[in-house]
Amino acid sequence: MWVTFDTRVDSSSMSNPAQSRSRNSTNACRMFARIPREKMGCAASLPSAEEFLQEFKPPDSEYCDGLTSSTQNIDLVVQQKLFSWSGGDFKVKDTSGKDYCVVQGKVMSMRDRIVILDTSGNEIACCLEKVFSMSPAMFVYGFKPYFAGQNPTKETQNGKPLYAWAKVWNTVLAVRQKYNIQMAIGDDEYSDTNSPDYEATAPGLLAPRLQVAKGDAGCALIERPTIDWEFANSYRVTVAKGIDPILMLALTICKDKLEEKKNDG
Repeated sequence: MWVTFDTRVDSSSMSNPAQSRSRNSTNACRMFARIPREKMGCAASLPSAEEFLQEFKPPDSEYCDGLTSSTQNIDLVVQQKLFSWSGGDFKVKDTSGKDYCVVQGKVMSMRDRIVILDTSGNEIACCLEKVFSMSPAMFVYGFKPYFAGQNPTKETQNGKPLYAWAKVWNTVLAVRQKYNIQMAIGDDEYSDTNSPDYEATAPGLLAPRLQVAKGDAGCALIERPTIDWEFANSYRVTVAKGIDPILMLALTICKDKLEEKKNDG
């Protein structure tokens, strides 16, 4: 299964921006479907999905209903920098052009945020940065309890309470890029920093790509080409069977934001 984001606008259709975005997104889906992983970059390549990804048992109660696959890996192609933290909506489509989910940029007074919705417009997750966080970190919230008995945090979105789901942070002093995911274990509490639930590590010193492991087993690959071509500023995210693709999408969103913040100083 392929899924893609694209926000490029066809200049010949500026009179109808919505139609232009839809057509360009569908065309990009088809183009990305023909790009093999080995063409997505050169140095410090990721392992192939066949050799790295393992199969996981889906949770008994799926957090993002109907979006996790237990029968096949899920491939997403994500436009880098499309996550507009200054506003804007972007549809996620599969290669047939069918909508998969929607990403919305929300402009807030102190903190901009990204909201992920299903195709019916129901809010699934919200990614934002805590202003007074002691380390470079992003937080992923859900709109329902992550586990039975969980109470909402003080965060809200459109008046709706948000529930702790995951914390994404990067290891600042690591030689290679490394991002960690800690899952919520309380109302606003996360698993042990020294034993993150997921670890995403770059295969080389300057490589922009990541291989994600859950425990000792590979669960996702986040690829980005280093060659400057038409599709250079894009991520390809391959998610293993039984792993929540929305969580891996949130990881990619958070990675992009943390890198942007680091580069901006």
